[in-house]
Amino acid sequence: MNIIVEEGDKTIVLHSPDTDEDIELDEVTTINYSNLYGEAVTISALLNKVGMWKAEYERKAKEAKLYCDVFVSQLKKKYRREALKNHGQVSVDGEAVKLTEKGLDEIILLNEEYQKAVLDQIELESKRDKLDSLFWAIRSKDQKLNNLLPKVVPKEFFQELVEGKINSFIIHKPKQ
Repeated sequence: MNIIVEEGDKTIVLHSPDTDEDIELDEVTTINYSNLYGEAVTISALLNKVGMWKAEYERKAKEAKLYCDVFVSQLKKKYRREALKNHGQVSVDGEAVKLTEKGLDEIILLNEEYQKAVLDQIELESKRDKLDSLFWAIRSKDQKLNNLLPKVVPKEFFQELVEGKINSFIIHKPKQ
């Protein structure tokens, strides 16, 4: 992914790989004082990138919850129908058991496929929450940068900008 940033009459290109990438958390959550202008030009793009990842995991977590809810409903329907046919009895591990609401909840909780689905949901929620934490850390960094950097004219900004990798982006500026 390339992001073009116009600063006055100069163009700055931010390059981020579209492939899987490792992001060093300390690097993206702390301020690189040797390249404050690089931080300023990349922080919004980083905030957007992490926000998109967070939204994707929010969607995945909701889908996993929906899957679990539907799975529970289907199991309840199955066991209630079986109980209707067998005078209130259902077969659990080869034994006939009288079906109660509490017993139905226990049957579902002990279902291995349901347990796996819930563990998958927990894993997705954990990843979503970690991305949420990272998002707010980067947001805090963004606010601190806004307070740190003085108002500069585009020419000064371009002169102070250092090429290289910062906030998971590679900065390229055209030759003067």
